[in-house]
Amino acid sequence: MSKKKKQFDIKHIAELAKLNLTKEEEVLFSEQIEEIISHFSSLQDIDTTKFKSNYWEIQENKVWSPEDLREDKINEGLTNKEILSNAPSKESSHFKINKILDR
Repeated sequence: MSKKKKQFDIKHIAELAKLNLTKEEEVLFSEQIEEIISHFSSLQDIDTTKFKSNYWEIQENKVWSPEDLREDKINEGLTNKEILSNAPSKESSHFKINKILDR
């Protein structure tokens, strides 16, 4: 498997997170993100061919079968009137909120 070095646009990530970073922080965080990705990329080197995907260790090696699980029960939900009863603002059968994104 080829190892590609990913480049991250830290300015874009900071903009998405609404962060104002200094130049020093941009450099620092860029390096840290690359180190983290590099570390997790090493997981690709682990041989998983012998891993049994139908087994997962749960409660002292107990694997739950469908017979061990509870039956699903269908309950009645709330009506639209009940759902909207505490809404500070509503329009028709919807919650009305202030615009939060400018695009």
